[in-house]
Amino acid sequence: MLSRATLVTLFAILASASVSPQTAAPSDAAAVWNALSSPAMDTTKYAHVENVTIVRDAMHITLTDGTIQFTQPVNGIAFGAVFHGKGRVQVEPPNAIEAQQLKLFTKQVKLDMPFTDATFSFTDGLVGDLAKQAKWQASGLPGDDLYANRQKAREDLGEAALPRLLAGILAADRVRTAYFLADLKIGGKDWVEFRYDALDPEEVQVVRWADVGPFKLDDTWMHFPARSRSFQDAWKDPLALEDFAIRAYSINANVTSGAELSASTKLTLEPRLAGQSVLTFQLDSNLRVESIKDAQGNALNFYQARETKDRNQSYGDYVAVILPQPLALGAAQTLEFRYAGKRAIRKAGSGNYFCESSGWYPERPNSFATRADFEMTFRSPKNALLVATGTKTSDTVDGGTRITTWKSEIPLAVAGFAYGDYKPYNDKAGDVIVQVYANREPDDLMVSVQRSVESSGQGAVGSLTPSIMAKTMGVEMANTVRLFSSYFGPFPYKSLSVASIPLSYSHGQGWPGLIYLWSGSFLDDTQRHAIGLKDGPELTDFFRAHESSHQWWGQRVGWKSYHDQWLSEGFADFSGILYVRYRQNMKEALNQWRKEKELIRKKDAFGRSRDSLGPIWMGLRIRSSESDPFAYQDLVYSKGAYVLHMLQMQLWDGRSADPDHLFKEMMQDYCKTFDNRSASTEDFKAVVEKHMTPSMDLDGNHKMDWFFDQYVYGTGQSQYNFHAALDYTSDGKTHLKAELTRAGGPDTWRDSVPIYAHMGDKTVKMGNIRSTHRTEIIDTTIDAKIDRVSINDYEDLLADVKQ
Repeated sequence: MLSRATLVTLFAILASASVSPQTAAPSDAAAVWNALSSPAMDTTKYAHVENVTIVRDAMHITLTDGTIQFTQPVNGIAFGAVFHGKGRVQVEPPNAIEAQQLKLFTKQVKLDMPFTDATFSFTDGLVGDLAKQAKWQASGLPGDDLYANRQKAREDLGEAALPRLLAGILAADRVRTAYFLADLKIGGKDWVEFRYDALDPEEVQVVRWADVGPFKLDDTWMHFPARSRSFQDAWKDPLALEDFAIRAYSINANVTSGAELSASTKLTLEPRLAGQSVLTFQLDSNLRVESIKDAQGNALNFYQARETKDRNQSYGDYVAVILPQPLALGAAQTLEFRYAGKRAIRKAGSGNYFCESSGWYPERPNSFATRADFEMTFRSPKNALLVATGTKTSDTVDGGTRITTWKSEIPLAVAGFAYGDYKPYNDKAGDVIVQVYANREPDDLMVSVQRSVESSGQGAVGSLTPSIMAKTMGVEMANTVRLFSSYFGPFPYKSLSVASIPLSYSHGQGWPGLIYLWSGSFLDDTQRHAIGLKDGPELTDFFRAHESSHQWWGQRVGWKSYHDQWLSEGFADFSGILYVRYRQNMKEALNQWRKEKELIRKKDAFGRSRDSLGPIWMGLRIRSSESDPFAYQDLVYSKGAYVLHMLQMQLWDGRSADPDHLFKEMMQDYCKTFDNRSASTEDFKAVVEKHMTPSMDLDGNHKMDWFFDQYVYGTGQSQYNFHAALDYTSDGKTHLKAELTRAGGPDTWRDSVPIYAHMGDKTVKMGNIRSTHRTEIIDTTIDAKIDRVSINDYEDLLADVKQ
């Protein structure tokens, strides 16, 4: 049994290890990193705990009965612990949205679960908290590998907890940069992680990794700001907690015909948090860093995630850089990265390459919330073409090497490039130059598909070569620029480049002034039909326009947080259907809106509609083990588009030569207000309120809370029945008596419902019905003879309508 003096001494040592303002110096970073990477338990002492509580904001962890043992300290600092015994964790969701998500995963409205084993990783005052409550024993326990095993499991999932721990331990202010991670073994749920990260705008997070086929998917049970702050306050300034921002890039890159990329990238930093000695960047782990130097050419220590060998296995994409002196405010710094690798570019056939759109240069998370200047120089084989974001400022050939330089006209959120044996085609949309770069030869999958079809006796399909459709693509992309410029305001850049990407990468990507389009969209109708691709706007007009509109949604106007990404993807889906309306006809556009509505209502394997899984404001959190792989897209894309469509139709002015003029004014104001900046959902809502009509003011407060609470922050839909009777007066007028009844949803549900009059082949919007009760009666006289009245003529409502 320990003497009183020994207990006092032990208590003092433990307490000082957690609350002392002294931190490890940057020169000790290697020792700290080694200790974090290969953690070992301190076998000289442990503690028996009974009803010990650990509170981190809304998270309450009780160690009911068991033993706890710490890791061996490094530089006098303890950073980890392991617990065996019985415990309980409790977290109360701060709002209805988080409660809904928790219930989806756990069937609980308040999290309350027992656990047995646990590991803790921390840079805050956990040791001090426990030292005050535990019964410490001098004789140690045998070595325990649970902590090391759980840490490895998290790193195998790509969580990047190690650089976060390193940054917290080496920070000058360990309170402001506090980090706490409890990894708890919960019966029936396996391991669940509870985090408090003071550098995350939403500090509190509960996550469980779930098996989805061969993959692991992170289910976020809850994620919210601490101290009862609102989400709006937490994300008002998305850079408020960032330790630094990147303001400029100078990139010198070499691209080879063997799909290798090597680069030297200089970046200029703006310090935002003094005292930080560890700066963390994101870089594709397939690009291995050779060196990092400061402005004076001094080599800096750095730590990089393990290289990814399998596309389905990621160990994270972090690079943690150790500064010789902590950051100081007001003093910009320059770092130079040198790196190389083979998988950031992938060869897919003769002259066909796929270049990763992100991760090929050091970035910060959430880059769309900020902007940086880019100057880039590329060296590539002269027999191919390379196109990048920004304006091409030079193009020369030196022997077998083509050298091109590119400079951003304005600060950009991101930068990218495409490379291949292209046939270029030029078009124009006003002053905007549209350049199409289409591969001269089909990629390997195209060749394989062509051989398969022709060998099966289905006939010849012709050459599946993107360059054949280059002119058509140029015309179509120029048309999208014209249309969107008229709706959303000027095209943000001087030119638009469009490059085909291999068939196996079945998607598109819109970067500033540069779009990657799936080569399947370069085929004509006959070829798509012959090889079994579904024909329709989804692969042609809609697809091209969706990606083109990202020049406005995502590039001209970014998003502040993952909650606001619907402002990009949803708006792009809306833009795609808008283009279908002009390129084809209103009938086909309405058909597309009906398809969007079907996707939103589609049931999953558990019989739940997409819309019930969570609001579009949840963003990527919609994607989980409780949904299928398309749930995120069907909500954030499709419902996000429908939200904008409903606003468009509420602003529709049927008496004007341009019925969309009010909507255009709103969208152009939004783009101008947030030109080359990031916006939040509340920012967009404020613009809507600035342009709303009296018929949209259902609460009489000139606010659109009712609309956003239901359709953006909420879930569910309503059902409407509409019946109308018409009587005609002797003086040529029409007496209308109609009833609009609503079923489903709460009594507080409301809508502004457009109503239309039909006179022969002519349809005119009469106005909007203020639906604030279960039943609305319309009794009015119209100064014209009309044939009938209706609602939902243009799929105005995200509702089930019968009439």
